[in-house]
Amino acid sequence: MVKVTIELWPFGSEMGKKHLGTLLISNDVSGDESKGNYKCRFFNKAGRKWRKCFVRGFPRKRLLAWDLLYRALREVVGDRNAKN
Repeated sequence: MVKVTIELWPFGSEMGKKHLGTLLISNDVSGDESKGNYKCRFFNKAGRKWRKCFVRGFPRKRLLAWDLLYRALREVVGDRNAKN
């Protein structure tokens, strides 16, 4: 399982940090040795489920965890932040 935690650190200080959200990415064991399928669950700052998605056919031996994170975000957020 991969856990991504997003925190806000006011003025770069951990002392006043605020939790903004969490993403849990887990292998659903339906893939094979070279490609994995992942269940992604996004939680808001209160710990409530916000969104969920699946990343299928991820080439786990060729790409990095950052690529898996990107694909999960793309599934949930899409291009809503694209320039107008």
